Amino acid sequence: MYIIIIITIILDYLLSYFIPSYFNNLTLFYPMLTLTLVIFLHNKTKNYLKTIFIIGFIYDLLFSYIFFFNSLIFLLFGKLVKKIDKLIRKNYLVDILLVIVCIFLYDLILFMLVKLSNYNDVTLSDLVYKFKNSIILNVLYFSLLSIIKIPNKKKNKYVIKGGVRNLSN
Repeated sequence: MYIIIIITIILDYLLSYFIPSYFNNLTLFYPMLTLTLVIFLHNKTKNYLKTIFIIGFIYDLLFSYIFFFNSLIFLLFGKLVKKIDKLIRKNYLVDILLVIVCIFLYDLILFMLVKLSNYNDVTLSDLVYKFKNSIILNVLYFSLLSIIKIPNKKKNKYVIKGGVRNLSN
């Protein structure tokens, strides 16, 4: 699992370096693969919220330079994913919808911060354009990640030919 995290962060960094990801620039893809990892890692790690917080902090160091901003946002999205998991039985379609919702919320939060700070002149059409182009790459990446089978770390059980054996004894 840690290899997937490292590969995703490196891939996100490389893609954001080679694919321009700022407003008013024409591009087909906006990588936000690390945010996609928030949904993928649910039920795959024992300390999900701690892992997401650390991933958000690394994302802060590499991309935003606003310390703890992405850590808190990733943590918020992690809690949202856990809450939705309690309310709705999660499956592949729900996970894809969560990827889309999280990317939209993340883009919306950044859009509002940029608008409030008057840092850059962005419009609502810039937000829609970026969101639309973020979805393409990130849903494809989530689909690729979904092919990878990682055992559920929350359950301490392994399947053996005759049934289930509990390893806690």
